[in-house]
Amino acid sequence: MNNFKLLILFGMLQACLHVSAGYAPALVQDSLKSLYPNIEAVGWTTDQGYYVASFQHDGYDTKVWFDIKGHWMMKQTDWQVMDEVPEAVYHNFTMGPYATDNVLDVTYVAFPDREAQIVILIGEDNTSVQYQLFYSPDGALNTARNVTNQSNILGASTFL
Repeated sequence: MNNFKLLILFGMLQACLHVSAGYAPALVQDSLKSLYPNIEAVGWTTDQGYYVASFQHDGYDTKVWFDIKGHWMMKQTDWQVMDEVPEAVYHNFTMGPYATDNVLDVTYVAFPDREAQIVILIGEDNTSVQYQLFYSPDGALNTARNVTNQSNILGASTFL
């Protein structure tokens, strides 16, 4: 009987490892393929119950969040630098209170049912302090938050 329990426990452990080691259900994978039919190399992770596909698209690191039913919930495109931001965002950033800080990363975040966000990660000179600045595409600074020493700062807990 103990061997049977051990076998069941081992099987459950394997199933859990399979999910966290690059797996997504067929329905989720099919949804990704319908949105991006030409991508080939996809890595899968999970984030608070969402399946996250990571891949290269149009030269950018891209992540797409799906729910268990295969509905896309969020897409992040890592622009890295300010070259791609809308002119209004660029203008308001360079004229705003954070203009003297260092731009560490720029991410475009799109949703199926609400306005996109441009998230600029900045760092202050000679410190480890980091802030995320959330801009709407029309250039409005919606919020700024201190993310010093935080992890997964653009994951499901931030947006979904």
